[in-house]
Amino acid sequence: MTMTNGNIAALEVENAALRQRISELEARLGSSNGVAASANNDAPINESLGFRTLVETAPQAISISSLDGVITYANPAFRALTGYDAPVGMSIAALHFDEDLPLLEAGIHNVMSEGVWRSTVRLRRRDGSAVSVRVNAFLIHDNDGNPIAMTGMFEDLTAELQREERLRLFEALVENAPDAIGVADFNGNIIYANASYKALTGYGDDLIGMNGFTYIYEEDHRLAQAALARLAEGAAASIEARLCRKDGSIVPVAATMYVQMSPRGEAQVIGFTRDISAQKRAEEERFALQQQVIEAQRAAIRELSTPLIPISETAVIMPLVGAIDSARAQQIVDALLEGVAEYRAEMAIVDITGVQVVDTQVANALVRAAQAVRLLGAQVMLTGIKPQVAQTLVQLGVSLEGIRTTGSLQTGVRLALDNDADRRRNGRQ
Repeated sequence: MTMTNGNIAALEVENAALRQRISELEARLGSSNGVAASANNDAPINESLGFRTLVETAPQAISISSLDGVITYANPAFRALTGYDAPVGMSIAALHFDEDLPLLEAGIHNVMSEGVWRSTVRLRRRDGSAVSVRVNAFLIHDNDGNPIAMTGMFEDLTAELQREERLRLFEALVENAPDAIGVADFNGNIIYANASYKALTGYGDDLIGMNGFTYIYEEDHRLAQAALARLAEGAAASIEARLCRKDGSIVPVAATMYVQMSPRGEAQVIGFTRDISAQKRAEEERFALQQQVIEAQRAAIRELSTPLIPISETAVIMPLVGAIDSARAQQIVDALLEGVAEYRAEMAIVDITGVQVVDTQVANALVRAAQAVRLLGAQVMLTGIKPQVAQTLVQLGVSLEGIRTTGSLQTGVRLALDNDADRRRNGRQ
């Protein structure tokens, strides 16, 4: 790897700072003659008291090797990183996997030719496992400027790589999530939107930077503003609203939102939005089906509550049972008129034997029915009048003019049949 002038300059600054730190430690310890290496190379570089104090306590793994690649010193952090208690005397090549040796050779070449090498490599630990590290290697020179050793500082990247892996996994999950996921500031400006969100709104990549109120259906703005108010209070918020897609179509959605602080300390709104069009259609279809069922039940009840039975060619009978309210009274009139017209009846028998209470409303309904039937040219016969019912009708002052009455249904049926027989005899004569 070729180092740029900027990289070389940065390393030279680091080297200068390291040498300054060594000098300070030596001065503090009163070691006036301890140097990184003597001019005549009589003292090994890794025996300098100041150097050892610095690197022995450093949290970063540091090693020194000879120019031919043999380790001459390793600090405790390096020994812990590699798992070797005594790596001194080992070749640095032994700490690398075979497939990584070309990279190591290129790095050593860079150190020897350019004085520095920075890269990310794998070290082979004593147990055979691999550990990824960021290496910063450079030459050490004696006082005359001659290279005498190579040193390397290694930063364990395991935690960083795990964070990156979790981040990549999270990004993959979010990007491929079926629900729309987005991040916005408290003004509603979109900071992030996953693929589903971009597709849901129809704006694609243009969604980034847009304000959410731009595509929220105008009538639902108050819902969104109320949700933001709840979020500002620290509570999560859930709403159902409508989005106006780029093509002008409207899609109903359900959104759940909560607040999270950004690394810069800014409050951001994270939202999960789901298209509920299918759910709404299902609800509408279910409601329509319920209405159909209810209407069918009502029709069945109407038929059961106001049955009309033909008993001859000219007579029909309608037995009434139970209470009669205004709605049912109208049903009686409608059913009676339809039946008389359909069967071309001359007489309609209305039997009230099963009606427990006859009040003004019931009496008026019967009178209206009789009057309507007479307009069709037929006559109404009221049967099943009990003594208490007769007394009630008298007390109410209800006029039953034009309505034939009998005490029992049997009598009414017999009269209707006799009338039919007379009509047929007259017809033959």
